[in-house]
Amino acid sequence: MSVVETVVFEDVEGIRVGRFKGKINTTCWFYRIGRTLIDTGPPNQWKWVKNFIEERQIERVVITHHHEDHSGNGARIVEEFKIPIYAPPSSIPYLQNGYKVHLYRQVVWGRPLNFKALPTTVPLEVGEGMSIQLIPTPGHSEDMHCLLIPERQWLFTGDLFISESPQYARVDENPLQEMESIRNILEHNFRILFCGHRGVVENGYQALAAKLNYLQQLQIKAEFLYQNGHSLNEITYKLLGKERGLSLITGFHFTKKNLIKKLLEAES
Repeated sequence: MSVVETVVFEDVEGIRVGRFKGKINTTCWFYRIGRTLIDTGPPNQWKWVKNFIEERQIERVVITHHHEDHSGNGARIVEEFKIPIYAPPSSIPYLQNGYKVHLYRQVVWGRPLNFKALPTTVPLEVGEGMSIQLIPTPGHSEDMHCLLIPERQWLFTGDLFISESPQYARVDENPLQEMESIRNILEHNFRILFCGHRGVVENGYQALAAKLNYLQQLQIKAEFLYQNGHSLNEITYKLLGKERGLSLITGFHFTKKNLIKKLLEAES
């Protein structure tokens, strides 16, 4: 599978790619504003990313975080196009030195190569009176950043959003920190959300607020059950149901139990 979907919304062009087109977790979006690319797509989709960069004459890339579906073509872009790739300072060690990529992620996205990106925290001018502001939003990963275009009220969320009602979490995610990041990002002025997996969300502000409310309510329910003597497995089953094949396929790196366990860490 290759290009699954394309979209042009206002002045943003988005491309959805992926080896397996069935689920949002196995496809991802990268976006273009003028000649600026936001995220790079996964390494096993390089053919399509390369063609897009050539056709659109991309001059720079900005990355939201280090995960391979968002930065995985960085090395090839640097080698073949010699254009700058900007990233949050906290992403640089991962991009330059590498990081563990679980087998299921290699199957879905491919294996990324290391490369040197340019650390930045200052607004980046992208033409037509627009600038990108990098806003720290840790939780999904420690280096996760949202990219805000204040002049147009656009927010590129990487993996901060994905769903209004998530049921799974990775072992290395921190939902409590992510909730705080959502609270912080809701202090900013934005309309449209451009998600790395969901695509364009027109009611972006409301969607992120809904996700925060969902996680808060899930946490309250989990804490109530915990305080009344229920085990972690019981709480998970009562609130989210039994684990599905996705948990098994990922070697239990991505599970419902992880989400409940992390939400209960405030009780520890």
